[in-house]
Amino acid sequence: MTHDPTWSDYYEQNEGREPRDRLVEILATYREPGRAVDLGCGAGIDTLAMLARGWRVCAIDAEDEAIRRLRARVPSELRDRLETRVSPMEEVALPSADLLHASFSLFFCDPERFADVWRRIGSSLGVGGRFVGELLGDRDTWAPEADISAFTEAQARALFDGWELERFEEEDEDGEACSGPKHWHLFHVVARTPAGNRRAPA
Repeated sequence: MTHDPTWSDYYEQNEGREPRDRLVEILATYREPGRAVDLGCGAGIDTLAMLARGWRVCAIDAEDEAIRRLRARVPSELRDRLETRVSPMEEVALPSADLLHASFSLFFCDPERFADVWRRIGSSLGVGGRFVGELLGDRDTWAPEADISAFTEAQARALFDGWELERFEEEDEDGEACSGPKHWHLFHVVARTPAGNRRAPA
């Protein structure tokens, strides 16, 4: 994290939030649950939402504390469908998945390694696999920081060339973060992989 607050502060501040609306909406469109990756899962609120709906989830975060909080959150009867990995997204081997959720996490990818991370995200998803998550826009307060991955609208859309772009919503307004007031510039995205994509081995 590039700001004064710690990840512990972030987890505590977000402890009472509901699962992300976009994720819940997308989960409701599936007739049957599948396999999901929660990339940058944090304390596991969204992971739990997927598990509770019958999904098998590989939850990944670079912070040990995040995974500890997640495992404490998940009821024992759901744990057999949960896999956890403590790893930076730049290093982790992504398993095959029907859905990859990356909520407010890709911002913190090393910009020099983002292209490789993005390639592996696409490779992990099967035919018709979905990406659900956020990208940081170039007008965001955090965008100029050297360790932040941020994009113009054109650059963000270009990441999905050849994909079926189901939803691309821009948010560009002042708001709050764990560190205090800031300007948010976000792209909220739901997209399906190209028909020619094939799953990578788990």
